Amino acid sequence: MKKNWKWSTMLSMVIIAALALSACGGKSGESGNGAAGEKVNLTFTVWGDVNASANEQKLADEFNKAHPDIQVKFEPIPSEGYGTKLTTSLAAGQAPDVFLIGEGDYFKYVEKGVVEPLDDYLSKDSDFSLDIFQKDLIDNMNINGKQYYLPKDFNPLALWYNKRMFDEAGLEYPSDNWTWDQLIETSKKLTKKEGNKYTEFGFNAGKWEYPIYTYLWDHGTDIANEDGTQAEGFMNGEKTVAAIEKYVALSQGEDRVSPTPQDAETLGGDSSMFMTDKLAMMVTGRWVKTDLDKSDVEYGSALIPAGEDGTRTSIIASAGWAINANGKHKQEAYELVKWLSGTEAQKLRSENGKVLPATVTELEEVKANEVADKPVIEMMDYAKKPVTLRSTHGPIFVEEFTKAMEKILLKQQDVKGALDEAAKNVDSKIK
Repeated sequence: MKKNWKWSTMLSMVIIAALALSACGGKSGESGNGAAGEKVNLTFTVWGDVNASANEQKLADEFNKAHPDIQVKFEPIPSEGYGTKLTTSLAAGQAPDVFLIGEGDYFKYVEKGVVEPLDDYLSKDSDFSLDIFQKDLIDNMNINGKQYYLPKDFNPLALWYNKRMFDEAGLEYPSDNWTWDQLIETSKKLTKKEGNKYTEFGFNAGKWEYPIYTYLWDHGTDIANEDGTQAEGFMNGEKTVAAIEKYVALSQGEDRVSPTPQDAETLGGDSSMFMTDKLAMMVTGRWVKTDLDKSDVEYGSALIPAGEDGTRTSIIASAGWAINANGKHKQEAYELVKWLSGTEAQKLRSENGKVLPATVTELEEVKANEVADKPVIEMMDYAKKPVTLRSTHGPIFVEEFTKAMEKILLKQQDVKGALDEAAKNVDSKIK
C-alpha cells in the first residue's frame, strides 16, 4: 500500500474532529455494550477486493459463530483508495473498529493518535502471549515502547528469476554467493534487442523504494541517519550519489538492462513482464507468488545479491491489525484482533494466500516443507528496518526520495542535484 506525506498532512488537519469523539469511545478496555442481551456490532477492513479477501471473510464468519454476543462485519476497501477512505472515515469518527496497516505506516498512524495501545489488554489476558509471533515482527509493531499492532502476515523481499529465460540463454541460475556486480553482468546477457527496440530485459531497476534501499545498504549507505532525523550527508552523501548513479544507469543508455518506468508501465509492470518472459529478474515480496502460480512461467527464488564487502540485506514487508482508538467497543475489538492474528488465521492465510505465517510454530512448518521458495524465508535473516520503521519522520524521507528518483529516472535532473534538493527539503520539513 503506497501513500505519501500529503496523507499525513491531511490527517493532521482533520484529526481534531476524530479526537473530539474519543469521549464517546470510553476508556481503554471499556466495552460500550448496550442493553443486556444486545449484540456488539464490529466492523473491520483491509485493502483489496472481496474475492482477494476470502480468507478474512471466512475468519469473520468463524468469529461470529464462536462469539454469539458479537457480530462482526467485514468491509474491504479497494487497494488504490484504502488510505484516502480510511483517512476520511477516521476524521469523521466513522472508521472501522479494526483496520489493517502496512509496515511503512506504523509510525504515522500512531503519531496521529488513532491507534489504540494494546499493552493494557495484553497484560490482563493470561490466555494470549506475544511469544507465539516472530520476535522481529512484534518489535516492528512496538512504537516508542508500546505495542500498537498484532501481525497479519509478512513477506521478506528476495530475488525472483525466470528459469525459462536463463535456460534459453544457457546461463546458470542465481546462487547464494551472487554479488550485485554478478547480477548486472548476467542481466546484460539476458537483455535482448531487435534493431533499436528492447524486447527482453535482464533486471528491473524500477522506482519502488524498497529494492533501492537494499541496493544502497549493500553498497554501504542509506537515505537517512539511524534514528531518521537527518537526510543531509546521507540521502545526498557521496556513497549514495555514486550508488544511485550506478543503479539508474541500469535503465538508461544504450547498454541498459532494465526497462524504464515508462517501459514497465506500458508492458503491465514487472510481474506481468516476468510472467510473459520479458523480464528475467526482479526483487519483490512473496505476495507475487499467487499470480506467478496462476501463469505458466517457470520461476525460482534466490537471495538478494550482496555488495562487494559481503553485505546482504532485505526488508520484511508486513501488515498489522490496529484497534480504532476512538471505537466504542475496544475490548471486543481486541478479541477480534487476537482472532485475526491467531494461529488458525495464520495457517489459513499461509495455505491459501501464499503469505508467510507470522507465528513461530506455523513458520517452522512452512520451512520444513518449503523447497522452491526457501531462499525467500532465509532472507528474514538479513532484514533491516527502512526509515519508516525507525522514525516518525519516515514518510517525509520517502516522499522526497521518491520525488528525486522520479526526476532522475525521467532525466529531469541529475543524480546529485536531485538528491541535494531532496535532502534539503527533508531536513527543512523535520525542523
